[in-house]
Amino acid sequence: MSIRSKMTLITLSAFIAIYSIVGGLLSSTSNSWVKAIADPGPYPQLRIFEDVVRHVVNDYVEKPDLEKVRVGALRGLTDALDVHSAYLLPQQVKEYQQGKDQPDLTGIVIGQYQDFAYVIALVPGSPGEKAGLRVGDIIEYIDGHATRDLDLFDVRTLLKGAPGASFEVTLLNRRSEKVKITRSAVPAVAPEYRALESQIGYIKAPILSSGQSEAVKKAVQESIRRGASRIILDLRGSAGGDLKEGVAVANLFIKSGTLAKVIGRGGKVVSVHDAKPDLEITNLPLVVIIDRTTAGASEIVAAAVLENKRGEVIGERTFFGMGAEQELFPLDDGSALLLTTSRYASPNGKIFMVDGVAPSIEVKRVDLAEVAGGDDNDEPPNAQASPENPAGAPPVIAAPKPADDQMLKKAIEVLTSGAKAKGRSA
Repeated sequence: MSIRSKMTLITLSAFIAIYSIVGGLLSSTSNSWVKAIADPGPYPQLRIFEDVVRHVVNDYVEKPDLEKVRVGALRGLTDALDVHSAYLLPQQVKEYQQGKDQPDLTGIVIGQYQDFAYVIALVPGSPGEKAGLRVGDIIEYIDGHATRDLDLFDVRTLLKGAPGASFEVTLLNRRSEKVKITRSAVPAVAPEYRALESQIGYIKAPILSSGQSEAVKKAVQESIRRGASRIILDLRGSAGGDLKEGVAVANLFIKSGTLAKVIGRGGKVVSVHDAKPDLEITNLPLVVIIDRTTAGASEIVAAAVLENKRGEVIGERTFFGMGAEQELFPLDDGSALLLTTSRYASPNGKIFMVDGVAPSIEVKRVDLAEVAGGDDNDEPPNAQASPENPAGAPPVIAAPKPADDQMLKKAIEVLTSGAKAKGRSA
């Protein structure tokens, strides 16, 4: 080996070793030096890293691009964490800082499933919906970039852009159909409310972004003014949103008790959000409807209602728990680590990103049960790959017509009959 190669190997090994140690420390649940000495932690792994680098430098068929090797190693560290954590190059750091103040111009709530970009929810009337995207679409390419090779951060960055600019997505689940989306302002969506049979007030909550808790409050008050004696709160399709908005909506129905928690490293409770008695506006009988597209702030509402025994929660276990907070850790070369530092949890401490929210009364839509194979266990089913569903993604299907809405029918039945949850399925 040449002196230059040896120096390169030593430098790269040291660089990776430092980050490996950081990764190992991140996975530790204790800061005790005694434990760090007694437990070998990441150190046995360093020899593996060194061997890998040595083989890359000495044995790879071509002269390797060591910058790509370094970036790949650092990306690998965060890929093993969660979809919201990422290693950002200097340019991506700038995009991240600029993007925090940029408005959403697509109305697409994007997640990741089996490495593909996945449409969890769509804002009604948004550019994404107008272009023909549907909930459950699997995005294989964005302007030619394969989403399976990208972090979730990269995917969301590709969706951003100037008003009037267009981008093209290729949909895997629609046999590579291409959809062109033109970025424009996303309309503010007000909660839907209407009167149902037996003096039931129905409120369909939108994504609980800033200000929506006040809009939901007005919808509930208007339903009561119109004579509602029971309330259905529909949280299907409400994904993402703000922690404080979820807490505020839950507080409309819950007078006392814990509404949500934020859990940090090692299970430490970072903050507790308790109900404020003066913010409750009704104690009428309540049923909440959820499904796989309920995520983030709306999971806070559903879990608070369920665990405070305020009402029944009907539907499916939530699947795409999105409640988490990230922090940017700058590095000397201008790059940075974007790491999840805390996660949202229910009053009992169940983390949404891990456990989701399970309904007190399970109702599986007929269309979903047929596609998923009728899995009856409590875990989110793993759909198998097929020509219609090549990624094996969970078959989230557009909301059924009101006449076929079994979840809504069940909610009405529970409120009118006074039935209680007994862990049964409809």
